[in-house]
Amino acid sequence: MEDKKCFSVPENAVEVRPAVDVIEEDCGVKIMFEVPGANSGSIDVSVEDGVLTMRAVSSLTRNGGPICYYRAFQLSDMVDVSGIQAKTQDGVLTLCLPKSERATVHKIKVE
Repeated sequence: MEDKKCFSVPENAVEVRPAVDVIEEDCGVKIMFEVPGANSGSIDVSVEDGVLTMRAVSSLTRNGGPICYYRAFQLSDMVDVSGIQAKTQDGVLTLCLPKSERATVHKIKVE
C-alpha cells in the first residue's frame, strides 16, 4: 500500500489537499497546484503505475506543525509521461502533461 504521507517531515506535520486547477489545452493538460511556502527543493512529483503523485512540504505551519501537501491523480494512457514538465513560482506548482502520439487526431485523406 502506498504511503500517502509526505517525505522527510516531522510526525506533527499537517496534511493538506491543495486547491487544483486542471485545464485542457490543444497540446495536453495543465495542472496547477496551490502550494504556498513550498519550493522546487521541497516538492516531489512522480508517476508510478499510471498515478501522478504530488507531495510538498511547506515552510508555513498550521496547528504547530509544518504543512504537507498531497494529491494524486489517475492518468490516462493518452498522456506522454516522459514529456511531463514541472515548474514552481509564487506558491503555485504548474505541471504540463503533453498528449501522447496516440491522443492526436490523424486526418486521413480520402481519394
